Amino acid sequence: MSITDTLKEASGVAPDPAKERALMLSKLSHARQAYAEKRGNLPGAGWFAEDESGRVAFSPTRPDGQQLVIGGQSVTFWHAGDVPAMLDAFEVAVNAGELDPQLTGSTPAGHSLPLDRLTSASNTRE
Repeated sequence: MSITDTLKEASGVAPDPAKERALMLSKLSHARQAYAEKRGNLPGAGWFAEDESGRVAFSPTRPDGQQLVIGGQSVTFWHAGDVPAMLDAFEVAVNAGELDPQLTGSTPAGHSLPLDRLTSASNTRE
């Protein structure tokens, strides 16, 4: 947790879900670019790890760097061809506020975005 978050929590000011979503969408935009360009030196590149067989590990983080939880896991695995559709579904979930409990809490613990929320866009998840 950042110093700002600690001060907000201590003062009783709850994080603004809309602001947290906007920050998350910015991170997602950077991650999409890093993945599309296969550039590990761009912000957001740490969300992905692809192996030689075309499997991609996806481990998104909150703006403060804490791991998000999807399907009870901090890492999910996808076929490379399914990643764009999965990211689209992830963006829709962020915009819909489905990740708000993870984004606005002091930690993401105790909340999980259902995995089927992202697999509905892609049925070939491993």
